[in-house]
This record gives sequence, structure tokens and C-alpha cells, in this order.
Amino acid sequence: MSPKVPVSAWWKAQELLARRAHGKQELINKLKLRDFPAPEIDAAIRRLLEKGFLDDEAFARNFTEELFFRRGYGFHAIMVRLRRKGLEAGLCEEVVKRFFAEVGVEEVTAVMINLINRRRSHEHNRERLFAWLKRRGFRSDEIIPVLQTLHDRET
Repeated sequence: MSPKVPVSAWWKAQELLARRAHGKQELINKLKLRDFPAPEIDAAIRRLLEKGFLDDEAFARNFTEELFFRRGYGFHAIMVRLRRKGLEAGLCEEVVKRFFAEVGVEEVTAVMINLINRRRSHEHNRERLFAWLKRRGFRSDEIIPVLQTLHDRET
């Protein structure tokens, strides 16, 4: 059996990025957890930025789309999850506001209705649906018209 070859922060960072996109701070944290020296981490991050392999804004846009379309999260929940990834608050707010301005009310409504329809088989109480959508990060002014529309259809 051959001896284990030490891996550099540069190679580990590339390996992590090959699996999925990361934000800059998230990648730094993962490299620190693997006990790479700070100067080596800094050099790897600088090199990734120069080559365009690491872009916080692009990561935030893509992650926002995934959280909204695939997981059904609203504005506030997306903001929280982006911040957990170590992205700057200003960048998160800018990206999420721009995203919701582009998708528009109709798309937000469609996502909420899809979520409600999946949940409705066991949940009919409007107050509980409201609270559940609120916990998913949707705003009251988005939730109320959707619940009212569904209520009007039922009556």
C-alpha cells in the first residue's frame, strides 16, 4: 500500500467545488476544518477568484433559485439560508430582492399554491397553513391573497 500523499488547499478546494458550488466564506471554513494553514487557504482562494471558479454573487443567485423553485422557500427563509453560507448581508439582500422582482407575484403565488396542494391532504386549517407558509419565509402580503383565493374556490 502506498503512503498517503498530502493534499494542498488548492486541490481540496477544487475537489469541493467539483461536488457543488460554494460561497467564498463557506469554502474557507471547510478548508480551515481540514487544518490547512491560513496562508495556503488565502492563496488557494485568491487563485480560485482570479480564475473565476469562485463567485459569491453567482453562487447566491443559483442557490436562491434552487431554494425558491425546488424547495419552495420565500424571501426571508432564503435570506437566512444565504447568510448561513457565509455570504455578506448586503449581497444577499441585493440578490434576493432582484430575484423576487424578476419572478413576480404570479410565480410566487404558483409556488405557494403548489406547496399548499402538496400539504392540503392533511391540513385544512387556514391559520395553520398561514403559519406554515410564514415559517417557509413567505411574507404576509403574499400569503393572504393566496389563502383567500383558495378559500373562494372552495365556497
